[in-house]
Amino acid sequence: MIRYTALILALAVPGLAQAAETTGILPESGGKSPYSAPAVPTTMKPLAGSLASLLDQGYAITTTTQTGPELVLTLSQRGHVVLCALTPPDLRNDQNIPTSRCWALNAAP
Repeated sequence: MIRYTALILALAVPGLAQAAETTGILPESGGKSPYSAPAVPTTMKPLAGSLASLLDQGYAITTTTQTGPELVLTLSQRGHVVLCALTPPDLRNDQNIPTSRCWALNAAP
């Protein structure tokens, strides 16, 4: 009975099966959907400073998300937005301290 219900729902609601197969939380780029935005090149300027140094300069963490072992953070200060990836220690590879990589997403106003 459950299989028949799923089949009926898949046939009755166009796009339901396709929506169930998509991965991620955002609509596919370039897809034929009114919610699909075009993929536009974005400049990411690598920064030499660490996440800790940016926080010491007064940047505030605005968003965080976990992506595998890394934590991706968005920071901001007076209109300047920075994206950082924080990698935890990996004792399997003799990396015993956390590391970070950061990129400026825009020029400061």
